[in-house]
Amino acid sequence: MWPELFGDLDDLRRATVRQVFASEYLTGWEPDRAAVADLVELAGGHIDFDGYTQRSAKRMDSAPPLTLGG
Repeated sequence: MWPELFGDLDDLRRATVRQVFASEYLTGWEPDRAAVADLVELAGGHIDFDGYTQRSAKRMDSAPPLTLGG
């Protein structure tokens, strides 16, 4: 899952990021590269939590609407 994004993180932070994605995968979420990059930026201290949530919100705003099957 885009290992090049993890270069700045130490082993503990890499494991933490992977654990977040493993947990979220169980809820059905499949992250894209931008989501992984943002979480790595947060874990590495390059952005703060507000910056992380703003980026996440922007991605959600630009995502196509979900449709329910049926």
